[in-house]
Amino acid sequence: MRARAVLAATALACGIAWAGPPPVIAPRSPIIAPWVTTSCWVDRRWFETLRSGPVDYCKRSLRYRPGKIDCLMFTDEVCWAVNQETGDYQQFRTPSLETLILCPDGPEPPTCPRLR
Repeated sequence: MRARAVLAATALACGIAWAGPPPVIAPRSPIIAPWVTTSCWVDRRWFETLRSGPVDYCKRSLRYRPGKIDCLMFTDEVCWAVNQETGDYQQFRTPSLETLILCPDGPEPPTCPRLR
């Protein structure tokens, strides 16, 4: 509304006459996304081993060498979201960070999966 008044004042000051009624701009309705994030946190990815159970790292190469920088630790961002239209909750998981670490002296981890 204010922009239309400024445009009309500028047109009158410059001696420009309107060729008809001023254009009417329809208000836009807000776009509401159906999914709204409610809470997020960072979670480690765990890998299952047959001998020692779950570990939070994996080895990049086939050979396991404790003390060498050859293991990876993965973290994911996990979020709960609610659908505003249906009221349903859903958990979304986004892979976010891959960290190269020293292989610990603990149990031998599985080989890292090939990520595409």
